[in-house]
Amino acid sequence: MRELFATLPDDPPSLPPGYLDTVLARGRRAVRRRRIGTAAGWAAALLVLAVLVVPGVQLPAQPAAPSAKPSLPDRFAGYSILTSTVAKAPPGRAIALYGYGNGEAFNMFQSLVVGADGDTYRQVDAMEERDRPSALLAPDGTRVLLGDDRGATADLILVDLTTGKRRSVPLGDPVGVRLLAWSPDGRHVAYSAAPVTRTDEFGTINVVEAQVARTGTLRLLDLSTGRSTELPAIKPAWTASFAPDSRRLAVQVGQTAHLVDVDGREYGSVPLPHGRELAADVGWSLDGTFLATVPWLTDGPFNGTTGGDTGHGTFLWKGGDIVFVPFTAGGTVPARVPDVAQLLGWGSAGSMIVATVNDAGHASLAEVQLGAGTRRTLTHFDTGSTCELGTQNCQVVDLHLATGLLTDLTVRSAGRPQRGPWPTLLNAAVVLGAAFLLWRWARPWIRARRARVEQPSQSAH
Repeated sequence: MRELFATLPDDPPSLPPGYLDTVLARGRRAVRRRRIGTAAGWAAALLVLAVLVVPGVQLPAQPAAPSAKPSLPDRFAGYSILTSTVAKAPPGRAIALYGYGNGEAFNMFQSLVVGADGDTYRQVDAMEERDRPSALLAPDGTRVLLGDDRGATADLILVDLTTGKRRSVPLGDPVGVRLLAWSPDGRHVAYSAAPVTRTDEFGTINVVEAQVARTGTLRLLDLSTGRSTELPAIKPAWTASFAPDSRRLAVQVGQTAHLVDVDGREYGSVPLPHGRELAADVGWSLDGTFLATVPWLTDGPFNGTTGGDTGHGTFLWKGGDIVFVPFTAGGTVPARVPDVAQLLGWGSAGSMIVATVNDAGHASLAEVQLGAGTRRTLTHFDTGSTCELGTQNCQVVDLHLATGLLTDLTVRSAGRPQRGPWPTLLNAAVVLGAAFLLWRWARPWIRARRARVEQPSQSAH
């Protein structure tokens, strides 16, 4: 190094006038260009990230405000594992409550509510925590009441769909519960209760449902006080339906519909045809003049009866007919309605809302005009192969409509499903993953841009 420096002249060569200022200006300009290029690259990457990711990441939203009239979508959305829960993002009032999915290889059923005022879908997480038990949707669509399929329970859970909050309704000593009917005014709930054991002599899988159906005693719950009144004479209570005035109800025991008021007094009875049972929750006609009956779902071990079909665990797959029974012998009733999978409620005194299933297994809802028998299709369910990770067809089970909203029901064009916010970890993983891929994609462009910007600075030397 000493020899090298010794060869240098004592006086350095003079630089051109303004040379240093020129070099500094070019250097500062190169730095600014590099920063601007990098910022532009990341801005473009973030723009692409927003286009790709944000449509799938729905931010928490307030519950939908009630519209002038409740509505059904003209088609229900397909299955999605990204549907949020009632607790995380309350949906507002609902028009439908149902189970959706398949259990061929994996049990991936979801308990869903669908908004009455928009395309809102939410999982009822309280139902999942209790093994998707017997449940009812309030007539006004704002609440869900559920039991417990895990065994005897000391309380019912009331879920507010407008706030996501839960209320425990004590029952006293733990019992098995089947929820039967909710009064139109929203105040009373009829349910059947009985002690249950861990084993079943008939080998029935659904122990709570089967045991309570055979031995359960009718109880009337007043939601305004939280108190239940037991009616020991009404046993086993199979199915039930409230009158339009909310002060009376019909409860089936054997082949008889017992007529009871909400104070627990029995004032009459109506014989039901053999092999038929009162339509669960909606069997009392809107004008109060007759009862609607459906066939027994399947033959059971007790004189060919099922012990009552409350709709719990019932798939929309088997079509039957609806036969009407007058309160007085010889009374006039409408003609039977054929090809019905489930009676869901009443659109008016002269029409009913039903579920139907065609030969291909596709489920839909329709309004049937009594007497004329004409039908108007309202909506369809997506029963395509989107369940169990795309390997199985989807099935609909435990379907309920908000019966108090049906007289004003309209049908809306289905929009993009609003499923609520994705899980936090999934959001983070998607954003970070997309950012990494975009960085990998943009890195060569940023390097090339930086090299072009630096060339003028190097040539100045």
